[in-house]
Amino acid sequence: MQERSPGYFPHIDGLRAIAVLAVILYHLKASWLPGGFTGVDVFFVISGFVVSASVDRLPAIGGWAGLARFYARRMRRIAPALVVCLLVTAMFSALLIPESWLSETSDKTGRMAFFGLSNWVLASTGNDYFSPRTEFNPYTHTWSLGVEEQFYLLFPLLFLAWAKGRRGGWLSVGLFGAATVASLGYAVFRAGQGGHEIDAFYLTTTRFWQLGAGVLLFQLLSLSGRFTPPPVPPRGISWRSPLLLLSVVALGYGLWSARPGHSPWIDGLWPVLGTLGLLGLLQRSPGGWIGRTLATTPMVTIGRLSYSLYLWHWPVFVLFRWTVGLETVATGGAALLCVAVLSWLSWRWVEQPCGMVRAGASTTRAGWWSGWAYWCSVPACSRR
Repeated sequence: MQERSPGYFPHIDGLRAIAVLAVILYHLKASWLPGGFTGVDVFFVISGFVVSASVDRLPAIGGWAGLARFYARRMRRIAPALVVCLLVTAMFSALLIPESWLSETSDKTGRMAFFGLSNWVLASTGNDYFSPRTEFNPYTHTWSLGVEEQFYLLFPLLFLAWAKGRRGGWLSVGLFGAATVASLGYAVFRAGQGGHEIDAFYLTTTRFWQLGAGVLLFQLLSLSGRFTPPPVPPRGISWRSPLLLLSVVALGYGLWSARPGHSPWIDGLWPVLGTLGLLGLLQRSPGGWIGRTLATTPMVTIGRLSYSLYLWHWPVFVLFRWTVGLETVATGGAALLCVAVLSWLSWRWVEQPCGMVRAGASTTRAGWWSGWAYWCSVPACSRR
């Protein structure tokens, strides 16, 4: 295997910022960024890429201990902030949302969100993501977390061979490649059938290819020795510059032009390609105006808050719709202020404490507890 890099890459947080801002803008007023919902597609690619890099730089632990470590890391990353958000949302929903046809599936969606299954509930109950009814369900946004959690159930099984040397690495590439192609083919098939737009949008089987694409990008960069940036970044204009610009155009085109009923295929293709291009090219050479823009303090700050921003923006918007509305500048501004405050509180008092380092944690003993103890020792900056 190639050299492992424990480094932090600020442009990835910059990409997260673009993704979450696109989603928030779309949910606040869809006409401002008609394809902003594909920001979730960007998140999927980033998640596949980053979770692969995170697992790769950990010491190899085989068997059940390795699986326990992986699942513990994922649970600790996702669950604390999610559970807090779900409990607070449930409390305010009980107080402010009346029982009606608009809210008849909300409670079930919220309950299943605790178990990472809300996407299947939304698909089975016919809750079209783009229908007005869905705008009044405070748990709709958890569908994407369900997709990620279900992906993580499969990830370690397909990634298992990665630690077995170069031959094992290529075996893992083959497994992920086959699964990604199969998922993409299924997404294309469902898109061509017609009448299956709701299932195609929510189901893990039609979304796996977006997360798998991020995994494959990391694996190919690592196997080719291009995951670690060179000691001296190249100066001036290189062959990467036009490709970086094309990646930005592809990402921007997807975020602007994606249409309801055409996701994840075919309109999800452009943000995926754009994100892959930016991740791959900036990973090797993070310089240039694009890399510098993504690495600016505001972008990195928003990117680090992106998970909490994603969790809290939707229930706040929905509760505003049920009460005072979101149509005016004043109510929209008040909603955004609530989102910012709640997201910061979640990041500061839930996400950060769960990522504190416990000095001296042992990583040498086998078993479930040692996997958990090692996981708990990982710095917050390397999470995800």
